[in-house]
Amino acid sequence: MTTQPNKEITFTTLANTCHHINDEQTLFLPNTNDTEYWLYSDLYNLFFAPPFDLKNMDGHVFQSFDTTPTPKNITPYSFLRQHAQFCNHEYNIRSPYPPYNMIKKYGLDMKLSRYACFCLFRNIPNLVFTRTYFMMPNADFKTVYDTSYKYARIYLREQLQDSERRLNGVLKNIDANIALFRHEAFKTFYNEIYTEQIIDAYNLGKNITLADHMGAPSLYARKYAIDSAISKFDYALHKDLRSFAMIFDHELRIARSKMISKFNTTPEKDIHKQSIKSLISEYKAAEKAFIKQYAPCTLNTK
Repeated sequence: MTTQPNKEITFTTLANTCHHINDEQTLFLPNTNDTEYWLYSDLYNLFFAPPFDLKNMDGHVFQSFDTTPTPKNITPYSFLRQHAQFCNHEYNIRSPYPPYNMIKKYGLDMKLSRYACFCLFRNIPNLVFTRTYFMMPNADFKTVYDTSYKYARIYLREQLQDSERRLNGVLKNIDANIALFRHEAFKTFYNEIYTEQIIDAYNLGKNITLADHMGAPSLYARKYAIDSAISKFDYALHKDLRSFAMIFDHELRIARSKMISKFNTTPEKDIHKQSIKSLISEYKAAEKAFIKQYAPCTLNTK
């Protein structure tokens, strides 16, 4: 069972399950380390499986953990253990079997620093909101939401490129003029407006690709239309250009309609001045700043 909680639940749960090392200090063992951590069991309860696995939590953390920032005076393994440590305690856990009730158990768990949590979600595109949450400590929900929504354009653009390569393959197989077909076909998606007209209207400049300025909703909608058209063409009676053109036009109209219904905007209005290239540079800078600040943190109390 794969669970993706909505963003508000994710934000609230992560905020409420955050712990601090200095919360554990005593009169005789004072601790001034204020490093935050989350328990693997709490993340499991929120996101369930996959990708979380209570029987292989250390393997899961190890595979995702980036040791690149390891200080020169310690080993990568020691660096990992500064950010991910075992603990035994009593906790509630979601049963892996229907109806997925909470059960109480005493057993092995892991403390994970903010940096370790970031690593867990770093390469899961559909959980970009969670990754952004860990990258932006002390940010409110709206800030995290808006920022992650912006970053989502990066991986959606990559996914769209993959779909467009598949589209070009189909067009090549049916001897279509690829450039002409794409030029005419996508006019449907933009309400009979050519992409060149949209580029001019937004003053995006010359020699640019409109997809590099599309927002997350239209990137997803366009990818959905391409994938759905290719899938349906696989079962089409006639494997020719006319047949594919009719299927593709129909899927573009459906994708456009669903986008308007869900996001209350149209593809021709979902255009951003900031290009994907610029956005990638912005994200990399934010990621670099986060790593510089939080990689040196440690869960060690001595």
